[in-house]
Amino acid sequence: MDVKNTAVSCLVVWMIEAIRRIGEYALGKEGKSLDNPLDILVDDPTNRYTENILFIVLESGKDGFEYKGVNIEEYSKDKLGRYAYKKGAPNGPDITPTSMITTVESTFVRTKFLPWFKKYDKLGSNEGDNFLVKIGRCIRQNKEEILNDLKDNHKQDKGNNVVSLKIENKYLGDYDVFRKILVDRAKENFYSKYGKKSLSENQICSVCNQKRGEVYGFVDTYKFYTVDKRGFVTGGFHQEDAWKNYPVCLNCALTLEAGKKYLGNSMNFNFYGFRYLLIPKSVNTLDKETRKDVFKTIEEQKDPKFRKDEIKHLTDAEDEVLELMSKQKNYFDLNFMFYDAPKGYNGSVFNILLYIEDILPSRLRTLFDAKKDVDKIKIFKECMVPIFENKKRTGERPLEFNFGILRDFFYDYTNKRWVSKKYFLDIVNKIFTNKPIDYNFLMSFIMQRIRGDFINDNPTKISTLKGFMLLKYLSILGIIKLRGRRGMNNKETEENWEMFEGMASGEREEISQKISYFFSKFGEFFDSEAKKAVFLDGVLTQFLLNIQYQERGATPFRIKLKGLKLDEKQVKKLLPEIQNKLEEYSKNYYRTLESIISKYFISAGNGWKMPNDEISFYFVLGMNLSYIFKTKKESSDGGEKNE
Repeated sequence: MDVKNTAVSCLVVWMIEAIRRIGEYALGKEGKSLDNPLDILVDDPTNRYTENILFIVLESGKDGFEYKGVNIEEYSKDKLGRYAYKKGAPNGPDITPTSMITTVESTFVRTKFLPWFKKYDKLGSNEGDNFLVKIGRCIRQNKEEILNDLKDNHKQDKGNNVVSLKIENKYLGDYDVFRKILVDRAKENFYSKYGKKSLSENQICSVCNQKRGEVYGFVDTYKFYTVDKRGFVTGGFHQEDAWKNYPVCLNCALTLEAGKKYLGNSMNFNFYGFRYLLIPKSVNTLDKETRKDVFKTIEEQKDPKFRKDEIKHLTDAEDEVLELMSKQKNYFDLNFMFYDAPKGYNGSVFNILLYIEDILPSRLRTLFDAKKDVDKIKIFKECMVPIFENKKRTGERPLEFNFGILRDFFYDYTNKRWVSKKYFLDIVNKIFTNKPIDYNFLMSFIMQRIRGDFINDNPTKISTLKGFMLLKYLSILGIIKLRGRRGMNNKETEENWEMFEGMASGEREEISQKISYFFSKFGEFFDSEAKKAVFLDGVLTQFLLNIQYQERGATPFRIKLKGLKLDEKQVKKLLPEIQNKLEEYSKNYYRTLESIISKYFISAGNGWKMPNDEISFYFVLGMNLSYIFKTKKESSDGGEKNE
């Protein structure tokens, strides 16, 4: 059964419980009470530019109300309940006559203010309706004067971008009629949809397990549970019976809404074009103070002014909290909900793309420890990548691991489109949950990106080393299968590479030692003679291309590389062709290397069990790491053209 549309799914159950607890925390933090639902229901009508609110002022007169002008009052967040703003339809009235101003005329005349009172054109049958009728009549009678006064005050200060009503020097929220409208509309959203009403009296709420005076059937926080399609209601397609599937009382519905709002404001993060909600869930029942500390920690880390230490990143979010969470004890889980909301977080469309469940802080520590190990490997530290700010290159920095490395192989930057969102998120999920990743599948995407760079005559060094870094990171985590033994201890990285660079007791000994050291350091990748031969064949190829570029200002031998779509036969064929070219230039400094490659080819035999993508990757990796294997005799030649 579809997780999104079942009330009994375990996933939905824990999500609802987690959001309820978050809602309880949020309400307590903000000093709001379920006994006063108005405080919970209202929205903040302002944006970052808002300084004041424009009030249309009315006072009692002989036959109703009289217009007394437009007053300006400084905005106060403490008065949200009194402003009584609740967002309505984008191109229609809000829930009450408090609205954000787009243009004065549009907001007042066409979309928000006057249209709100239209339904009260005729006298109502109760005191509240009569009250609203009189207000509407007064506003219509003074329409032109009010419009001009609003325009004059709005022009004076663009911070005056909210309009509301004051009646007898009282705010909308001071009147029972407007408070009732807000609460009734909230209830209606919970029980009235699809032209049906689903509610019942004196039933058990499925969230708090208490018997309540009313329960509703259309509470659909994050669209976990919907009854818009046939078969989603137990016992048949009777939407009015939806309350039997998932009965929710008003208090729980409001608490879930408060949890949703808090998550959107405080636990909402960017992830390479996606958004995700970070949802803490206690492993064991936590007391309220401990739970409060968890939320407070995340809130403070998200706000830069509270950060005490420079944070390391696994994502591109400046306010990332994952490293901080990795330092916590395993007394709670972290759950990630990736979503797509094309109409905004609170819009009508909310698609849940991926759940990642039950990630302990210790798992995050493992991810950061692997990042730390891979970041300090010298071939990655020496690879400088550009830094961009506002699409302008501002500098460069050493290559470091984050999930952007993975994204690079599933996103087409040239055409600004995803190659596959699904596969990207699937691998993200596997990294977090410690599940195996298919090596050959990932290699095909890595080579697709590298070939694109090569064919377009762009440097391949960064994309190749990003691919190698990704594979090394996953190898450290143990979630890709590599047949070779694990390489040297990364804790000895700097010392070992200094020793590596100091090798020189003669050309033959120098190149042999460097090759032996490199294959030992990355032993898990070089588990066969064939891989060693292909890699070194790439090294030798780059040496030839460097010489060609120095001699001719071009690299015609590149055409022999078949767009990096190489197989066993082709890489074997390259060795004698390279040797001949080097002899033609009278610059064959690499006879020792050629001899070593030949021995590896002979030892590898025929019929390698290497996919062509893997052959091509090892070859281009050798090309881009060729500088490591230069001997002192020929390292000063220059003329290099890095692939």
